[in-house]
Order: sequence, then structure tokens, then C-alpha cells
Amino acid sequence: MPFPIQIVLALLVSTPTPTPPASCERNETAVVVDTRAHQMHLCAGGKVEHTFAVALGTRGVGKQRQGDNRTPLGRYGLGPPRASKDFHIFVPVGYPTPAQARLGFTGSAIGIHGPPRGYSTLAQLAMLVSQDWTAGCIAVTSDADIETVATWVRKQEVKGVRLAF
Repeated sequence: MPFPIQIVLALLVSTPTPTPPASCERNETAVVVDTRAHQMHLCAGGKVEHTFAVALGTRGVGKQRQGDNRTPLGRYGLGPPRASKDFHIFVPVGYPTPAQARLGFTGSAIGIHGPPRGYSTLAQLAMLVSQDWTAGCIAVTSDADIETVATWVRKQEVKGVRLAF
């Protein structure tokens, strides 16, 4: 299935730098996830319009295999936001890319979503206590947050996500 909207899951250099990397690249309109800071930025024309705290995979970043509970890094297409019985709204991330699949990367059902149904308070507490609780997805802390993300993605016709470390 083609992903007309893109998400960028960017890897920011993990070595300390005198100034933090810019959240949005020049003229970039994308969802940018800074995995190190556990923040997701909605960038339009190179400027941050919204920022959210996010939870990632329980085993960190660098997804390569189905079931490794890691969040992928790189640039990915986004599918259109859709209703989810498990997470209120789910925005599919096009992982693995065709190039990654040729390298043997496996996995599916990676996306941006809200808190699990019936566990909103627990999910918020888990983010504060352990930070990462997903099976490899990017999760915001509330239904209101994922509704804002979905509305923004639809309005901006975002082409991708950049997941960075």
C-alpha cells in the first residue's frame, strides 16, 4: 500500500553538541520525532507548530525485526489517519521502506497513536515513570493530542515522518 503522506523518524547524532539540532529542517513540512528528547514536532514550512511528549518502543530505537519492540529510525511515508479500537486514532508509518525490506528488515503495524483504550491514565503515568511502553510505535499521551496530530496531518497533507536519535 503506498503511503502518500510521509513521516520522518530521524536519528539525531547521539554525541553531545554545543547547540541542539534544529527540530525542523528548512522549509520542511513533516512530523519530526526526536527520539532522544522524546518529543514529536509538527513542522510546517520549517517552523514548529506543535510539540508533544511521546513514548517509544520498550527496547529503544533502531527497529530491524518484527517483535523487537524498537522504534524505527529514518524517513518514512505516512498513511492517512484512521480510527483505531485500540488507540483511538492510528497514523500508519511506512516501515520498512522497500530498501530496508531488501536488507531483511521486518515488521509492520508501526504508527503514531494515542493512549491504549481503557488505560489512558495508566499510559500517562507510564510515560512519566518509564517513558517507553509501546511495541515500536510513537505514542502521544492523550486522545486530544492524537486528534490534533491527525487533524494537522490531514490539513497539511504531510508527506512523511522523520525519526531521529
